[in-house]
Amino acid sequence: MERSGSELPVVYESPWRALGRDLRAVAASCALALRRIWRRQWQGDLPTPQFWPRRQATLFWPAALLLALLLLALAGRFAIGQRHPLLAERPVEMDGSGPSASVVSPPLSIDPAVDPAQAPEAPVEAKEDRREPRETVGTSPEPVPPPQATPSASETPIQLPPGFSDESGLVLAAPTGGRGGGVLRLRISEAFNSLPESERQGLAQQWWQQSLDLGYEQLRLLDTSDAELGRNAVVGGGMILLD
Repeated sequence: MERSGSELPVVYESPWRALGRDLRAVAASCALALRRIWRRQWQGDLPTPQFWPRRQATLFWPAALLLALLLLALAGRFAIGQRHPLLAERPVEMDGSGPSASVVSPPLSIDPAVDPAQAPEAPVEAKEDRREPRETVGTSPEPVPPPQATPSASETPIQLPPGFSDESGLVLAAPTGGRGGGVLRLRISEAFNSLPESERQGLAQQWWQQSLDLGYEQLRLLDTSDAELGRNAVVGGGMILLD
């Protein structure tokens, strides 16, 4: 006997259609269960603890649900508060353009004695100076007068009061050239400002002690532009350095 239509032993049914029908049945069953719980809640048939008043049975489960929601909210807020300090303490990674970028080190100088190929070439003028002078026939070279040495500023003698000594080499001169009303003025080099404060104070104190030994009543320290750098204290002893 031949079968007409499908060759399957039973009638084929799509599983998706069956799943949709089952989901509708589950939703209807849940709705009926919720309606039954809702009815029993307002009738006071749901179980309650023994300490809860029987007359207030309808308020127990709403109060328990509200308390559970409050506890969940507090727990979530506490978790968020604990996470913020961790994010704040996390170190910030800087990219190559930030302050923590690696500083490019300058190229190392290569000793010509180690690697002659890397030695810088001598300037052309120096090479030309090393050439031997050509001898000219029939002409005698004219004598070149020796260059006259011009006195530099560093070779000029430092005019200091008699008996005053300076081992640091920072005192350039005493503008007054002697006692001017018991005030000794000393012109100090610019290198004095680059020294540490303790060292500057010690040198100023030494100069002040020498001025007292020479009979001066006051000491004034001046820079190269005659601006005042320091003076002796009016009350007490010692030197006061001006920034």
